Amino acid sequence: MPALPAPGPTGAAPLLELRGVRKAFGPVVALDGAHFHLGEREIHGLLGGNGAGKTTLMNILYGLYRADAGEVLLAGRAIQIRAPRDALRHGIGMVHQHFLQIESFPVAHNVVLGMPSRRMLPDLAGAEERIRALAARFGLEADPRAPTADLPMGARQRVEILKALYRDVRILILDEPTTNLTPQEVDSLFASLRTMVQDGISVVLITHKIREALHVCDRVSVMRRGRTVLTLGRAEASEEALVRAMVGEEVDVRRSLVFSSAKAGPRPPAGPPRLRCEGLTVLSRDGVALVKECSLVAHAGEILGIAGVAGNGQRELVEGLMGVRPVARGRLWIGDAEVTGADTARLLGLGVTYIPEDRLHDGFLPRASVLENLVLGFHRRPPYSRGRWLDWPAATDTARRLIAEYQIRTPGPQEAAVNLSGGNIQRLMLARAFSHPCRLLIAHNPTRGLDVPSTEFVYTKLLELRRQGVGVLLLSEDLDELLVLCDRIAVLYRGQIVGELRRAEFDRYAIGRLMSGVAAAG
Repeated sequence: MPALPAPGPTGAAPLLELRGVRKAFGPVVALDGAHFHLGEREIHGLLGGNGAGKTTLMNILYGLYRADAGEVLLAGRAIQIRAPRDALRHGIGMVHQHFLQIESFPVAHNVVLGMPSRRMLPDLAGAEERIRALAARFGLEADPRAPTADLPMGARQRVEILKALYRDVRILILDEPTTNLTPQEVDSLFASLRTMVQDGISVVLITHKIREALHVCDRVSVMRRGRTVLTLGRAEASEEALVRAMVGEEVDVRRSLVFSSAKAGPRPPAGPPRLRCEGLTVLSRDGVALVKECSLVAHAGEILGIAGVAGNGQRELVEGLMGVRPVARGRLWIGDAEVTGADTARLLGLGVTYIPEDRLHDGFLPRASVLENLVLGFHRRPPYSRGRWLDWPAATDTARRLIAEYQIRTPGPQEAAVNLSGGNIQRLMLARAFSHPCRLLIAHNPTRGLDVPSTEFVYTKLLELRRQGVGVLLLSEDLDELLVLCDRIAVLYRGQIVGELRRAEFDRYAIGRLMSGVAAAG
């Protein structure tokens, strides 16, 4: 990443304070006396594992949740925030991971939507002029008249930031803002944040990416189990200190989220193809090609990564490969067996396992038990089946072992799966995929929503499978993850493979150019 200007002042009285904030959702305590200080003209990073409470704390500051206890002070004065309109009135804005935009509207309409006005119709010409001025002032390129539906994710995020700046916020909260950005877009965003700070705006950056926090933030706070456990200035902060604060135990930082390339170990020559597709085309219900003439080969004993900004056909590609979505054209093989048009059951029978992206709606039965979800798809095979019947004792024993091994927080195998948290549902999916012998694993964002130790566990499992000769197709929106784990990376842009790089050729900015559609690999 390019060097940034020196951090802003951190010794002055805080602009914003949250003191003793508590929030419970039924029996689950999300925040337990959390505190947070934000200085004037600073970027303050907020780190923590899944369920640490960081987004909940900021949702309280923005008025989406009501705190059970605690107070918010702005410039030393206690304020009440009961709804987002109260937060905006106090100059506090928030940009969420999932954008609240009307795709059929142009950019300017989305920016002014919800603004109070005495006029019957908004002054769109005036709004467009102001949006252009804000975009130029803060380096947030945006065309006010562009259709929102046509914008890539990075441009949509700029629209959300402009929406907040249009409302004259002086405190801007960004929730995981780099998740769907290319490396070039991350650099541009960080440069814009520094410009905002110089203009008097203070920024809260919620993130799980330690290196990014150390790069751009003036101070970093770490939350764990609903409490703020550490706050350090950039000069005192280190990867090791932040990881240890996040997980609450002594860990080897080299085996954490920063997981060095050396840990990936020796890479023996790849074996025969485990997955091969030629000219795969997948259509929407309206006949629009969402995946176009896609050709891939994943070999035994290698990890093939698929990089791309979210929404470029990753999900449709996986669903086409897994028989969930019909293939309009092209052919598909698992090993030597052609499986074009085969259903998911046949693919599972050929040794394919699958970690879906949408853990709530794909391969998960909320009304079933934890046990039934753990054996789903494999229940007609040993060790679970006894002829036509499920071997309940064997299934229960296996479920108990997996619950312990994968640290699924549940009272037991018979507990209703609907009671699991999102992170525990992800652990259940991982347990089911990793616990059965396979020839090919297709994993789509397998570490999304997982904390540091759980992410390390997944990385270790993927590398073990590679060493065992399994072919792994890894689709991830975390480019660092792909750079660490993969032997090859193919880039998907608007449903097409636009380039492929071998490990010796990996370069994050070259991959970023492919992800943004401005280059093609030779």
